[in-house]
Amino acid sequence: MNKPYVIRKGDRDSIPMGCGVKMSYLRKTAGEYSILLQMEAGGQFPMHEHIGGEEVFVIDGQVQFGDVELSRGDYYYSPPGFSQAAQTKKGCTLLISSAKGLEANNVSEYRMPVNSE
Repeated sequence: MNKPYVIRKGDRDSIPMGCGVKMSYLRKTAGEYSILLQMEAGGQFPMHEHIGGEEVFVIDGQVQFGDVELSRGDYYYSPPGFSQAAQTKKGCTLLISSAKGLEANNVSEYRMPVNSE
């Protein structure tokens, strides 16, 4: 897509991913994506490796990546090739962007393929 676009709150598709996690694509093009990730209290996202770097901004709540705990307004960057899992005790909403996607370890439903739209 070569022009600006808007996705209204009520127009986002929410994809249940299990483990108390839902995802909405905001942008998905060849080689990159932006998603809104919502995790319920006690939600977990399994160990996964980043093919490209990934940026995370905490919109609301708290989340933990390994021994790093993040709260509303915090920013987190994980470099290419870095593996991590995420979990939340109270729930959270995250804005996540990546240039190349991720691979989950032995959890095929968490693979986020990038198409060539």
